[in-house]
Amino acid sequence: MSTPLPAAFTQLAPYAEKWALDTESARRETRMGCSQEELTTFYQAMKPVLDEAIQHLNKFDLEKMPDPERNLLNTALSLVEISVAVELFHNPWPLNAWPWEAFSVSD
Repeated sequence: MSTPLPAAFTQLAPYAEKWALDTESARRETRMGCSQEELTTFYQAMKPVLDEAIQHLNKFDLEKMPDPERNLLNTALSLVEISVAVELFHNPWPLNAWPWEAFSVSD
């Protein structure tokens, strides 16, 4: 299955296949199921183009966003989800924290 992105962001297509997720819960579950290496690879690919992606997305109404832009937005939101694992935890799971299963996120 293909996850289309805007033309300027096609280099992110391999990541969008996994990370263009509609909910925070899905993004968290995916993060927790990845290796640290996978998270770091995604982070290093997405972070340098984040500002450009935000500038592109700012041109669209959130409620009427075309599918390629929605996929880009969801991929960028996944970067936000995994950044703490890359920048602080150095682990997909929070260390010395309350069990994540005990939390529920309202989507």
